[in-house]
Amino acid sequence: MPHAVEAALREELRRAGLAGHGALPRLLALLRASPEEHLTLTEVAELVAEAGVAVTSGDLGRQMELLADHGLIGRLATTTAELVFDTVAEPHSHLVYEESGQVVDLHVSADTVLAMVRDALAQRPGGVEILVRFRREAGAPPDPET
Repeated sequence: MPHAVEAALREELRRAGLAGHGALPRLLALLRASPEEHLTLTEVAELVAEAGVAVTSGDLGRQMELLADHGLIGRLATTTAELVFDTVAEPHSHLVYEESGQVVDLHVSADTVLAMVRDALAQRPGGVEILVRFRREAGAPPDPET
């Protein structure tokens, strides 16, 4: 990893309240360089193994959760039981196709999302399920009231 990229990732980790050393910068670099934006923990483990990074599956799971908890990656609700991580941390919408398991990013305005939802409901009555997720602030603890 080029020194400038490594320094930028370390600074990003520090700004998020995480240590900028150890395996986290390398893991974040691998995630950001991945051509696929939506990855299961198994797929992340394959990326890490291909890069020659030695980490146990338990440690990798904890590191991914840590990155997600601090807003550096996202978590996706999907139609499978396996958790899927999103390497794009900025809030955006998704379409999830149950039949194929395909996840599509929607980097569009709220008005466009609403229009797409109206269109989908009109085209497939009874065949569309809507999930609205209220994201918490990065690094904020879960609210026990909700």
